Amino acid sequence: MSDGQSEFDGCVISESLRDHTLINRLHVWKAWISPHEVLSDDAGSMRLWHIYWISCDEAAIDRIQRELKPWRWYAHFWRDRRMIIVYCDARFEVDRTDRSTWAPAIEHGRAKGIPEEQLDFLILPHDA
Repeated sequence: MSDGQSEFDGCVISESLRDHTLINRLHVWKAWISPHEVLSDDAGSMRLWHIYWISCDEAAIDRIQRELKPWRWYAHFWRDRRMIIVYCDARFEVDRTDRSTWAPAIEHGRAKGIPEEQLDFLILPHDA
């Protein structure tokens, strides 16, 4: 890893990745498994979600974006006020403290059919 200043914290759902082993190559600082199965693809498959909070650099963000499945998936990353939201087909840079800047990223998610409550771009501090 490089110095802390070039790193972002982020949130990635393992089920969103074509290559689930990518998580093994990232610095994971928190993991959570959904208590119930969640709709996970356009075929109606229900799965538990494995959600990981990670630290990574921008090159890893690019790798994660390339691995995202095209369905209703996104990952998001933050450092200071900067937040990067990636879908397989789009990337948004927003001010994490100004929700009005999130509108294009939220609209893109809505257009993919992502439920509103999943477009909250949850940010956790390391000590959460």
